[in-house]
Amino acid sequence: MTSPSRSSIKSNNRDLKHRDCIAGYATAWFNIPLHTRLFFFMLRVSGTVLLLGCIGCGMQDRPGHTPDTRFLGDQQPVQESWNVSMQIFRKDRIHAIVSAEHFAEYKKNDIITRHLNNGVKVTYFDSTGAVSSTLTAEKATVYDNNDMEAFNSVVLTSEDGTLKTDYIKRLAETKKLWSDRYVVIEKKNETIRGYGFESDESLKNYTIFKASGETDIEQ
Repeated sequence: MTSPSRSSIKSNNRDLKHRDCIAGYATAWFNIPLHTRLFFFMLRVSGTVLLLGCIGCGMQDRPGHTPDTRFLGDQQPVQESWNVSMQIFRKDRIHAIVSAEHFAEYKKNDIITRHLNNGVKVTYFDSTGAVSSTLTAEKATVYDNNDMEAFNSVVLTSEDGTLKTDYIKRLAETKKLWSDRYVVIEKKNETIRGYGFESDESLKNYTIFKASGETDIEQ
């Protein structure tokens, strides 16, 4: 008959000690009064619930807030869009509609400027809601007070004529158009050229500061 090996004896001894340890813990647990055991059970359950509750709180969405854009710097837009159209109001009515292929808004020292490029179109309306003139340019900048500057291949068209220049500024307060660049105004029977001008949006009343021109005289 083969005698058991030493490793088998050690393994059996460990199993016996483990079972004795479990039996000892069980005996000690059931020797504790019932109300005390219930207290420890409730404490363990409530601790688990509290832990899960804390995890749930940590996973809740934070309330909405205005993004802090200070880190973007002066050269980075706070918002950017493509194929945009925006309305400019004056005394509760639409005064102009501005559209552009690309729009970028910049903020510096709480002053907002809106840059439009890749083709800009501005449609102006009179007090009756009728279109008074249309301005197109390669790019433009709209300021907080609704003043606007347009640059490169600027064309203003109205019933009274067409103006062409490389730069124009519109003053929102007076609704005047102004430029210090070379301008050409084409009307039905005349073409006027010069440097610097001021006009209303419909080109009905205008002044060219240094003008020269040509007129067609009907025979």
